[in-house]
Amino acid sequence: MREMIHAPLRQGVRWLAILAGVLLLSACASTWSAKVTTFQNWPQDAITDRYTIQAAPEGRSELEYQAVADSLRIAMGAQGLVEGDKNSRLQVSFSYDSVLTRQWVEQYADPYFNGFHSRGYMFGGFGFGSNYGGGVFYSPQLISVPVDIYKNTLQVVIIDLNSDNREIYNVTAISESDSDSLIEVMPYLSKAAFANFPGGNGKTQYVKIKRNP
Repeated sequence: MREMIHAPLRQGVRWLAILAGVLLLSACASTWSAKVTTFQNWPQDAITDRYTIQAAPEGRSELEYQAVADSLRIAMGAQGLVEGDKNSRLQVSFSYDSVLTRQWVEQYADPYFNGFHSRGYMFGGFGFGSNYGGGVFYSPQLISVPVDIYKNTLQVVIIDLNSDNREIYNVTAISESDSDSLIEVMPYLSKAAFANFPGGNGKTQYVKIKRNP
């Protein structure tokens, strides 16, 4: 009789665990985040001045470079910055890279069960119990596994040509992904680089951006 009572409960707990995992993944997939470090000494009278973007450095693909530049134009335009001609006061340069690294992360040994064990129906972790003893309890079974991580980086520097080429904005945005998708994430990196523009000097923030559908 006890097994007849406990079996549906064990199955229910299993489905709750799976559902929680699905909801967590869905929430994570809807947003994107980056670590952004900003240094700035932005002149108050420069916000209405126009900028130009430096040409692609030697060795860079012109088409790829222009694709990144276009994403920057959109992000800067959202902050009220307008591109001009060669006589513009502000000059923008940028660099970008994607570096493959190896990290050790912890994950569940059984991704379908997520470490739940069934003995009776006492939820020890939440204080709910029964007279039968034993229980359903959560015991994470974690293992460390090597994972390839791509570190995507975008750095943008803006100088003031009217003030002896003084650097007035320097920002670095960094994100990590499990695939080599630098160009795909570049619009997000560009947007993160100009979040809360011009921001504080010497500040690091973690920017979350809603993913495109």
